[in-house]
Amino acid sequence: MSESNMVIKSNDFYEEINYLGKFQLSDDESGFKSISPGGYFKFRLNDVKVKAESNLRGEIEYKIYDGKNDIPLNEEGKSIVSKAVHEMIYWGYDAEERVERVYQKGGSQALINEMDSVKPDFVKILYLNKLFSIDSLSSESKGLVVRKIKSLGSDMDKSQFISKITANQFKDSAVTAACFDIIRGMGSDMDKINSLHHIIDQDSLSSGSIIIILNLGNNMGSDMDKSNLYGELIGKGFIKDSLFDSLGVFVSIMRSDMDKINLYKKMLGLNTITENQYINLINQSTSLGSDMDKSNLLIEISKKMPRTEPIKAAYTKAAKTIGNDNDYGRVMRAQE
Repeated sequence: MSESNMVIKSNDFYEEINYLGKFQLSDDESGFKSISPGGYFKFRLNDVKVKAESNLRGEIEYKIYDGKNDIPLNEEGKSIVSKAVHEMIYWGYDAEERVERVYQKGGSQALINEMDSVKPDFVKILYLNKLFSIDSLSSESKGLVVRKIKSLGSDMDKSQFISKITANQFKDSAVTAACFDIIRGMGSDMDKINSLHHIIDQDSLSSGSIIIILNLGNNMGSDMDKSNLYGELIGKGFIKDSLFDSLGVFVSIMRSDMDKINLYKKMLGLNTITENQYINLINQSTSLGSDMDKSNLLIEISKKMPRTEPIKAAYTKAAKTIGNDNDYGRVMRAQE
C-alpha cells in the first residue's frame, strides 16, 4: 500500500497530491495500469485537477479538469494525467524501486538527468547513493554527480556525500572544483570544516586548491576554526613557497592573538622560510596587542632567523614597538 497527503502552497502557487492504494504504472509512466479496488489518486496544480479512482471491481474512473472545463481522457486529458503521475513520482512514489528501474533502463546518465526533476532530499539521496556506488563513471559524469550534491537542502547531507569522495576521485579537477563550490555555498561552518578536513586528508592538493581552502577558512566566523584548519595545512606540509606569504596575511587579520601566536609558531617550524618571509613574520608580530605576546613571539623568531642585516633591522624596528622596558630588553638580548 502507498499513501500520501501533501500540500505545497504560497501566494500564487498551490500543489496537492493525495493517494491511497496499490498502484501499477504504465510502462512509460504516463498513467495507471491498475489501482487496487477502493484506491484513489488526487492531484491539483493551481486550477488543474486530476482524480483517478478505482471502484470495487478495480475499474479506474477519471475526472480531469484543465482549469476551465472538465475534459475526457482524450489526448489532452492523457497529457494532464501524465504530468500528474510524474509529479507523484518526483515527490517520491516508489522511489527505491524506481532508482533501480531508471538505472537498468538508461544507466548512470539517466539517473543524473532524473535528479533535476526529483524534489524531496530523501529521494535525491537515494539517487546519489546509487551513483556513488557505480565504479565505472567517466570523469565527466563524476563531476556532474558531485555537482548534484549542491541541490540538497541540508549542509550536513552535503558534507556527508563529500566525505564519500575518494583520494583517487579528487585527482579529477572537475570533482575538486565542484566540491569547493558546494562548500562555498554552505551556511554551517561546522559542515564546511568537516568537508575541508576530508579534502585535506587526501594528501594530494595543488597550490590552487590550498589558496581556495585558505580563502574559505578566512570567511569562517570562528578564529578557532580558522586556526585548526590552517594548522592542519601546516602539519600536512602543504604550506610552501608563496603559500607561506598568503597564510601569513590571513593569520595577521585574525582577531584572536592567542590563535595568531599558535599559528606563527607553527609556521616557524617550517624548514624553507626565506629572508623576506622572516621579515614578514617579524612585521606581523607588531599587530599583537600585548607587549608580552610581542616579546615572546619575537624571541621565538630570534631562535631560528638568520642574522642577515635586513632581518636584524626589521627585528630591531619591531622591538621598538614594545613599550615595556623589561620585555624590550629581553627581545634585544635574544637577538644578540
